[in-house]
Amino acid sequence: MESIGEPHGSPAAVLDSDLLAAFVAVAETGGFTSAGQYLHKTQSTVSLRIRTLETRLNTQLLHRTSRQLALTANGQTFLVYARRLLQLQREAVSAVGPSAQPTTLRFGLPEDYAETWLPQVLRTFAASHPAVRPHIHCRMSTELIEQLEAGALDLVLTVRHSAASTARRVGTETLVWAAHRDFELVPDQPVPLALFPEQCAYRRRALEALTRIGRTWQIDYTSQSPTGLRVAVDLGHAVTITGRRTLPPGWHTLGEEAGLPPLPEAVLEIHRSPSVQHPAFDAFTALVEQTLDAAAAEPGATG
Repeated sequence: MESIGEPHGSPAAVLDSDLLAAFVAVAETGGFTSAGQYLHKTQSTVSLRIRTLETRLNTQLLHRTSRQLALTANGQTFLVYARRLLQLQREAVSAVGPSAQPTTLRFGLPEDYAETWLPQVLRTFAASHPAVRPHIHCRMSTELIEQLEAGALDLVLTVRHSAASTARRVGTETLVWAAHRDFELVPDQPVPLALFPEQCAYRRRALEALTRIGRTWQIDYTSQSPTGLRVAVDLGHAVTITGRRTLPPGWHTLGEEAGLPPLPEAVLEIHRSPSVQHPAFDAFTALVEQTLDAAAAEPGATG
C-alpha cells in the first residue's frame, strides 16, 4: 500500500495546479506562446507541462500540427474539470479566514467608461466582496489587451477591434458624431476633428465613414485622454466621435442633417486572463455586464 505522502499515483500528482493552469491557458489562447505570455513562462515550459499532464492522465489532450492546435475529445471533456478544479482551489485559499491575503483584481478599461459608470460598479462590488481589492487601469483598448497578454492585468473591458475576437461580448455602444452645442459645421468645408490616436477603433470608423461619402476632413486635435478631446470640443472648434451613453452635458449630436454619415455600433467585450480562475472575478464580470445593460436601458440611451 502506498503511504499518504507518496506522490506517485496520487490525485495531487496527476492534477497539479501548475499543469492544469498551463492546459487551460493553452486551450483558451490557442497556442503555447500566447499561453506562456499569460503565465509568465517560456513556451518550452508550457509545452513540457502539457506533455507531463498527458502522461499522467494517459491520454492525448491536444492535436498538434504545424499550423494549428486543437483539443481532442478527451481534451474538451477535461477542460471543463480543469477550470472547475482551479476555481475550487482559489475558493479554498480565499476561505481560510482573515489570515488569508486579500485578492487583487487588476481591471482595465477605457477612461470614458471609467468616468460614467465605474464608481457605481466599484461600490456595489465592494459591498459583496470586501476581501477583493480592485486596481483600476485606464488605457486605450489596444493597450489594455497588450497589458493583459503581458500578464499585467486580469480583466479588461475593450471595444472590439476584430470580428474574429473570442472575448466575451458584454454590450454594444451607439456611436455618434458630437460637438459643443454652440458649434456650427460649415457646409462644403473639411470637418475639423478631435480624435484619439491612430490605434483607436472609433477614429478608424469615423475616417472610414467620411471617406465613404466623399466628405473631406482634417484632424486638428489628437489626445490619448477623453479629457484632452473634451477641452478641444468645449472650445467649439471641433467634432469628435463618442458613445451616446458617454455624451457630456453641453454637447449635441450631429447626423445626416449636418452632412455626416451614420456610424456602426461598437461591440464592448471583456477579455480575461486564462490564468484567472476566481469566483469573485466572475461576479465582477457579471456586474459590469448588468451595469452596461442598465445604462443602455436608460431614457435616451440606445446602447
